[in-house]
Amino acid sequence: MKHTVRESGLWQHTLTIEVPAEDVESRLLAVTRRFQQQVSAPGFRKGKVPLDRVRQDYAAEIEREFLERYIPEVAHEALDAAELKAVVPPSVQALRFTPGQPLSFEAVVDVAPAARVSDWKCYTLVRRVRPVQEAAVDAMLERMREESAVFLDVSRAAAKGDIVLMDSQRLDANGRRLSGTRSKGTRVLIGAPELLPDLEAGLLGAEAGQERTLSVSYPADFRQQDLAGQTVRYVVNIKKIQEKKLRPLDDNLAKDVFGLDSLASLRERVRHNLEAEDAQRVRRELEGQAIDELVRRHPLELSPRLVGYMLDQVLHEQTGGREVSEDLHKQLEGHYRPGVERSLKREILLGALAKQESLEVSNEEVGQQILRLVESDPRSAARVRQHYASAERRKALAESMLEKKALDLVIQASQLKEETLQEPVELSAGN
Repeated sequence: MKHTVRESGLWQHTLTIEVPAEDVESRLLAVTRRFQQQVSAPGFRKGKVPLDRVRQDYAAEIEREFLERYIPEVAHEALDAAELKAVVPPSVQALRFTPGQPLSFEAVVDVAPAARVSDWKCYTLVRRVRPVQEAAVDAMLERMREESAVFLDVSRAAAKGDIVLMDSQRLDANGRRLSGTRSKGTRVLIGAPELLPDLEAGLLGAEAGQERTLSVSYPADFRQQDLAGQTVRYVVNIKKIQEKKLRPLDDNLAKDVFGLDSLASLRERVRHNLEAEDAQRVRRELEGQAIDELVRRHPLELSPRLVGYMLDQVLHEQTGGREVSEDLHKQLEGHYRPGVERSLKREILLGALAKQESLEVSNEEVGQQILRLVESDPRSAARVRQHYASAERRKALAESMLEKKALDLVIQASQLKEETLQEPVELSAGN
């Protein structure tokens, strides 16, 4: 294989690659043999069709598989030989392929920008701390009390705050039950903010053992498209009415539900968790400020192809791979492009700083980080270990840890001004 390299754009190179005819022929023969093992023909059993016949009958399929398998392999070999590290998959162009002749093509390769981080010390960063108020601790304890509530069966009509356990089935315009629409064991909390008004009105006053017919009007923006904007009739069979019982906020709650010796211990744990959560917020803000300064002080042009490739990945994830209109696609591109460009600049600059300062992440450090992830959520231990079983994912984790080391270096070399915020801590849904 022969190759030449020329610069063809911003952080872009074009490799002209030529593969000798004998190498092409040997690869084609290997693909043909694979086809031979899979095909049959009149007068020949599977795997016994002569090679010449296979190559003649399946010429297009063989050549397509050959190109799909061989071109990326050859391009990768040429990249290694040219000591180029592609940041997006190479783009193939000017392909010339005729059986019996040399194969030639061009591979357009985008590489990471070369960056020198010269100004990364003595930034002024603001550390905005927010003391945890007693009211926040009280609110969290009340939420935990609500979440530990029990529901007891009652022999009375359903009221707000009760759980209604029911079976339901949709009805057609003539009041007949529609097959395939039966739902069993549905639990409905009367008074829940997201409960549709018609459903709540139809269940208020219901008693165990009753059968009721309800008409429910769904809003036009309802999450289920087949119900949005429709009025649907249901027959429901009430199985149980359950009443919520809150436990007293006392030592017994701390012991029985949370395994602590007293309410004071539970209160201290809640405070500690809120403080830890706010410390994470402070850290995220410091990181954001440090990255903003790093990017501002080190202007960096990005390859349009690299930005476009990463933007496509983000849009695919955000849309779930669904087709969207051209106008919406442009809106999404405009919305996500600044974040994509900032993320790429962050990665390039922190990587360059890590290299300059000879920062490293050892295999032992990667193993310790995986162990911390396992210990932080023992229920997901097996899934976490399996996730990081592959060398590729462990490498990605190491790269992320290396970026963090470089970012730590910037923050440690900065001047931190502290501000105290007086607004209360907002409780996240995860607490």
